[in-house]
Amino acid sequence: MASQFKLIGFDLDGTLVDSLPDLALSVNSALREFGLPQATENLVLTWIGNGADILIARALNWAAEQSGKTLTEEQISTLKQRFNFYYGENLCNVSRLYPNVKETLERLSAQGFILAVVTNKPTKHVQPVLQAFGIDHLFSETLGGQSLPAIKPHPAPLYYLCGKFGVYPRQMLFVGDSRNDILAAHAAGCPAVGLTYGYNYNIPIAEAQPDWVFDDFAEILNIV
Repeated sequence: MASQFKLIGFDLDGTLVDSLPDLALSVNSALREFGLPQATENLVLTWIGNGADILIARALNWAAEQSGKTLTEEQISTLKQRFNFYYGENLCNVSRLYPNVKETLERLSAQGFILAVVTNKPTKHVQPVLQAFGIDHLFSETLGGQSLPAIKPHPAPLYYLCGKFGVYPRQMLFVGDSRNDILAAHAAGCPAVGLTYGYNYNIPIAEAQPDWVFDDFAEILNIV
């Protein structure tokens, strides 16, 4: 039986790639330059999901609570630049693909599905990550945090993909690991898969009410 889906969109961090170690390293490297305390990976995990600016804002709020030290607007701007520098240097230093990601993407591509990435990660970092893991050629579109005026949980990136590839929202499946992914998908009228292993502020992804909840990325093959 033919699949109802023609297009499959994917989040990146926490869905395709476990990037937490490199993100934590880069955040802490930037904080260290300003004499601010160092955060654990588990803490940095709770700051991920809304783009780099929000990540840094959460880090600075925590650091201020811990140390009593606040930065000027100029210092904050510089710290953001330093984070971007460090992350550019450490995009795939420790990061890894989650199990079964590459094999599943290759099978989906071979079966004729259009594949796309929609992430809130800074746009300039998206393609280098995909290239580092040898999966960039599998995607027909990659959208990062600066690609469009709005980011997830706003549905605009998903509307954009539907328009670009000429599919109805119900013909697009979106796969992610966080509440923002599920909110964006459902706001756009797209069915959604929630993955249990990613970054969702330590809240079970099932609470966001995705249409399917999977522990293994390869389970996507069972529904398309």
